[in-house]
Amino acid sequence: MPESDSQLVLGNGLKLAGEALIPGASEMLAGNIGSGLLHTALAVGAGALLVGTPLLAGLAVLTVKANSYSRSVTGQNLFGTAEHTAAEGGGRRATSRTTAA
Repeated sequence: MPESDSQLVLGNGLKLAGEALIPGASEMLAGNIGSGLLHTALAVGAGALLVGTPLLAGLAVLTVKANSYSRSVTGQNLFGTAEHTAAEGGGRRATSRTTAA
């Protein structure tokens, strides 16, 4: 049985809240335990390696969390989502242009 919109929104909200607490939580909640643990390890590793540069460490951890959430919601990583969005946006822009005669 497909999820209703409210169930989907609630589920995505729980995934987002999980990511705020534990990197990779949204993947784990989606049933992808291995991928979730990998995202957790990547975030911890990035934070530890970049401890001398807090801004870079924070960006790295945030990127890993965003990638985990993206994969759990769309099934694509951040790069795949960006490519898909760019391809759709480029198509709309190209068809909405009019040329003056």
